[in-house]
Amino acid sequence: MLRAVIFDVDGVLVDSKDAVVELYKDLLTTAGYPEPSRKEVLKHFHQPIMTALPSIIDTSDPTELSRIKNLLDAPGFRKESISKLFKFPDKLEETLEHLKRHYKIAVVTSRLRVGMEHIYTVRQIEHLFDAVVTYEDYSNPKPDPEPLFVALKRLNVKPTEAIYIGDSDTDIEAAQAAGMRSIHLSDTPHTDATAVAKEFDELIGAINSLL
Repeated sequence: MLRAVIFDVDGVLVDSKDAVVELYKDLLTTAGYPEPSRKEVLKHFHQPIMTALPSIIDTSDPTELSRIKNLLDAPGFRKESISKLFKFPDKLEETLEHLKRHYKIAVVTSRLRVGMEHIYTVRQIEHLFDAVVTYEDYSNPKPDPEPLFVALKRLNVKPTEAIYIGDSDTDIEAAQAAGMRSIHLSDTPHTDATAVAKEFDELIGAINSLL
């Protein structure tokens, strides 16, 4: 029995690569570092930003990382120019609303809470989610299953009653470790995914195929 559908965010609910590159550039130049290349940023695209930063700026000093995080959390830091770079699926709201009529809907993401709130300023979809799990809500990021276990607990469903939809290998590995089914939204499907969809508007069909 399926009771919940849980989504990753970046690469699933939003194409945010251009926005993430610009965010890193703004953040690091504001913090006094050289502007990172697009290639370097995208190499860490599926990692939490606070996990990626030590590699990008070559320091693990907690005081320095805390200083940079404070810049990131500051009100107004995420500029409108970055917001305009978000690209959303054409049928985003339509798909989420359809699924919400049948299942509990949640998000599990490596984004900071303020980063998730930034998305809500562009597309008002917050009301569609029964639970939102961000970087601050767990200690061990994906592929560890902990973030998914946090969502399952909040939704009050068992792993076998939920599906996780993600675009990265770590998403599928986390779902497998949690004992959940998964849908890989990708042109190059992970062999351990339960089902595959190449486009966002194929997700309802992929979910139905698992029932």
